[in-house]
Amino acid sequence: MITMSYCPRCGAKAHEDERYCVSCGAQLPEDIHDRFEEQSEPEGFNRWWFAPISVLIFTLILSIALHLYLEYQEDQAVDAYKEGVELALDGQFNNAKDKFNESLDYKSNYKAASNSLEFIDVAINVQKSLNEIDKLVDAESYQQAMNLTNDIESQLNHYNGEVVNHLLTNIVDKRNEIKVAQVRSQLDEDNGIDELKMQLWQIESIDNEEAEELEKQMKERIVNYSFNHANEELNENHFSSALAIVKDALRFVPDNEKLESLKTTIEKQQVAFETEQNKRIEQALNQYEIEQENNANDAVEVVSIDVTRDEEDDNQIIVSGELKSVATVPIYSLSVKYTLHNEDGEQILENETFLYPDTLYPEETGEFEYAHYDIEEDVEITVEQIKWYLEGQ
Repeated sequence: MITMSYCPRCGAKAHEDERYCVSCGAQLPEDIHDRFEEQSEPEGFNRWWFAPISVLIFTLILSIALHLYLEYQEDQAVDAYKEGVELALDGQFNNAKDKFNESLDYKSNYKAASNSLEFIDVAINVQKSLNEIDKLVDAESYQQAMNLTNDIESQLNHYNGEVVNHLLTNIVDKRNEIKVAQVRSQLDEDNGIDELKMQLWQIESIDNEEAEELEKQMKERIVNYSFNHANEELNENHFSSALAIVKDALRFVPDNEKLESLKTTIEKQQVAFETEQNKRIEQALNQYEIEQENNANDAVEVVSIDVTRDEEDDNQIIVSGELKSVATVPIYSLSVKYTLHNEDGEQILENETFLYPDTLYPEETGEFEYAHYDIEEDVEITVEQIKWYLEGQ
């Protein structure tokens, strides 16, 4: 047993005249008896290890705390970044920008947030430009609006990612809106069938509800226009022309009941007309055998045939003439089939036209006139055939 004077705080040795511990700096008790205590010092224990062990423990605790703090900062940065991405995907770019800044506040070297912050300014400008397009469309400045979509798209060439894809989709949608608005404005004009077909081809390439509704209206116009025009040709017994009109319309509006029905009607009337016409021709041939040779072969005399150029339109040629009946019976449905040739004798066109009045009595004359357009060169006329029907055929 060893009786010694010790510091009651750290256990270091202390002299009686010392008021403070030379080891830990603590104030020693005034009562000297409080400094003396019978202690049993374990073998091998050294009080000088206490300080470095304390420092080691403190350093370890500090390292753990720092690690937890950095980990917290990392988590907060990631969470703020993810929120910013979601806001950007929703088109809330200003709010997304705040979140990316918040993410960098937590972690200044967060590259993903830094890159996104750089891109978000581009996205904000793109969004503003997209809003400007609506104003241009309202002002019917369609070409300027289309050019602006191209400029916007070029701003995104150096970027990629989900937000970029979302913006590109918005640009495509906006471009389609421009096309639809442009076609709709043209549709309000009194365009012909060819313009209508071109507009239909444009609108069919656009996939949205407005384009589908517009496509439906355009097809309905094509059906109505073609139906009416084909009916006019049918009333004139122009069967080939009427069929061509209907078949062409069916290319754009397949299986349309209205057009299919008209097509069937034209085909039936064509057969009936050709059958009747063949009968008339056959009757005319039989009649020729029993009629006088004049009535059969020389019932018509050409009084005059002229080819003149219209005074007001240099590209318009007027073919006119006068025929006289030398038959002994009334003749009707006289037609003149002729060809036009240029100075070199090359045939330019062939045509058949009818006389008026429809019926000629013996010694009466009838006239015909037909206008040809877009013919600039001088022409000569050759009568290929004159047809007529005799009374009773």
